[in-house]
Amino acid sequence: MHVALWLDEHRAPPLQKHVGMVLRRMRGKVRIVDLAAELGVAHSQVQGLLHSTAMRLIVPHLDDVAAWARARAGGIGDESIAELARTSPEVIRLALDGWPGHDPSASDAQVIEAYTQWIGGAPLAEVAAIIGTTPRRLGRELDEGKSSLPRRLQSLDLAERFGWNKATVTRHRRAGLLPSPDGRDGLSYWWWVATIEQWESGRGGLHSCPSCRAQYLTETGLRGHITREH
Repeated sequence: MHVALWLDEHRAPPLQKHVGMVLRRMRGKVRIVDLAAELGVAHSQVQGLLHSTAMRLIVPHLDDVAAWARARAGGIGDESIAELARTSPEVIRLALDGWPGHDPSASDAQVIEAYTQWIGGAPLAEVAAIIGTTPRRLGRELDEGKSSLPRRLQSLDLAERFGWNKATVTRHRRAGLLPSPDGRDGLSYWWWVATIEQWESGRGGLHSCPSCRAQYLTETGLRGHITREH
């Protein structure tokens, strides 16, 4: 997905119920595992929802983030910055510090450069180097929802999301049944969460097995699964 298209997608206002989830998470009142249980969805889906909503809260102010950092460094409180920016203090903290528990060790300039390179499709290792961390640590922070960078979904993430295995994801990708990957990092293809959500929405939903909740692209695939497994 082109950067401009990604930005346009995340300028759409988020649902208020999703904003409420982000605010609760930022205030330390709820864990991702609690939200997953509350919504009855997978941990990874909650992470994707939180990141998508967070980006929709931050992107309209993207050009102001550096000014927010300077204002804070000058002694202005987050509440005052938020009032001037017509947003909430939680959005200020999310943009500057990331999710609760995240260690903001990189400089503001490094964070902004890393963000720009990440949404432009740069490999994980390159972005990790910009902010002075290791690819393994950055990858873990992304998986745990502790990074303010938008999450990229790889084949294993799609397999978990839809109840498939990695081979099925590869087969569907090669057959053109999945949206074109947004990028590739080494041998691994990846998609933005928004890309997969748009694809799901455009299909009108997948066909779910009533017994194990595995999801299939076609009714034929679902019938075959039920015959084989149930």
